[in-house]
Amino acid sequence: MAAAALHAPAPSPAAQAGEALRWVLDTNVVLDWLVFEDAHMRKPANWLREGRACWLHTPAMLEELCDVVSRDQVLRRARAEAGALGRCVRDAARAHGILMPEPAPCPWRCSDPDDQVFIDLAAQAGAQCLLTRDKALLALAPRCTALGLRILRPADLGLPD
Repeated sequence: MAAAALHAPAPSPAAQAGEALRWVLDTNVVLDWLVFEDAHMRKPANWLREGRACWLHTPAMLEELCDVVSRDQVLRRARAEAGALGRCVRDAARAHGILMPEPAPCPWRCSDPDDQVFIDLAAQAGAQCLLTRDKALLALAPRCTALGLRILRPADLGLPD
């Protein structure tokens, strides 16, 4: 488990001032970041910690994340307790994110109804990027790019150091 997320600092001045890039992260990307420490999330995680980007999320998204991190398969792989992982998610959300209201439906429809909330939030909040590995969300990328939203895998984000 990512120890840095357990002791998350206060949001940076850039994030507080709204100067940070606004990212929506799907559930599996958050798990890659906070629980599994996936190599493709290292640079995005640094940007979040440094306040150059912030994680947009809703109460329902956080509830789902806390449910997912309490599942046996995640706990076994992370070698952690459900309470600790739940705290890690909530601490990271407070330190590196902005809690948003549940979004209204947007014009873009995802073929997986469970993933629709991510595209709805990204559209409503004016996010620059939706990070995902989900094929249904990635399929929307060509339509959304023309309107300023990039939907891509963390590995394809292309962040400078």
